[in-house]
Amino acid sequence: MTQIDVELRTVRTVRPGVGTGPRPATRRFASVSSALVLVLMVVESSVGYLVHGVYREERWAVAALRGNDLVTLLLVAPLFAVAVTRGRRSDRWRVVWLGGLLYAVNNFAYYAFGTTFNDVFLLHVSTLGLSIAALVTLTLDLPVQRVTAQVVPHRSDRAIALYMAAIGVALISAWGGFSLRFATTGELPHDVMPPTAVHLVYALDMTMLAPAFLAGGVLLWRHRAWGYVFGAAVNLFGAAYLVVLEFVGGFEANAGIADKTWISPPAIAGAALCALAAVTLLRRLAVATRS
Repeated sequence: MTQIDVELRTVRTVRPGVGTGPRPATRRFASVSSALVLVLMVVESSVGYLVHGVYREERWAVAALRGNDLVTLLLVAPLFAVAVTRGRRSDRWRVVWLGGLLYAVNNFAYYAFGTTFNDVFLLHVSTLGLSIAALVTLTLDLPVQRVTAQVVPHRSDRAIALYMAAIGVALISAWGGFSLRFATTGELPHDVMPPTAVHLVYALDMTMLAPAFLAGGVLLWRHRAWGYVFGAAVNLFGAAYLVVLEFVGGFEANAGIADKTWISPPAIAGAALCALAAVTLLRRLAVATRS
């Protein structure tokens, strides 16, 4: 044994928990902040969906926000509550917890930056800030090597990786292409949504959603430990996001917005594929962490 080996063993003995072990303070902060995010998430989505006049946007935007609120209230919040509760004892549920926080950061960035000033503005800002803090601390606390210790590379990994990369490339190509068209011709993007909505959507999709799918896809393709963890979390986030898009279209159709419908094959198929990818990866992690 060399002197370097002795020193490394000494450091690991003195500082248990660095890298793979438990970090009580970090985990406690992640738990408390996530619990606050959950409470605020339920309050905000309930108020937004049930209280008339909270949102002061145009008719199509109010319909979209209320559809989003309903998905958050009935789908995301219950799953997030289970994940936060069981994630204290289960590494697999901690990955689901991570996916819930990715959704919360992206979702409440829309509300904090994209809605007009309203009665729940401070709640939106608080939820966004707490979600970011919880996401960072939970990521630091994840014992990634332990979670993936028994995972054996499988050909399905690269199929999922290609799917994730395709989503990231598609978003950047579509939104980037429309943005370049505007820069060169002055034609406002109107192909997917009203021009007044595209700025924030494009910005968040190209800085948060697309990079998350691309990074997860690359790491999973290379069979890296974080690829399995991040791949499952990002696909859970993506599935919820696409369900939101489906409900947004339905609520806008109910509000009489032209060319909107409850049946959006891309959103439905995308949500199903993301959910399938997430479950596939989580089942692999479950074998590695079941006790």
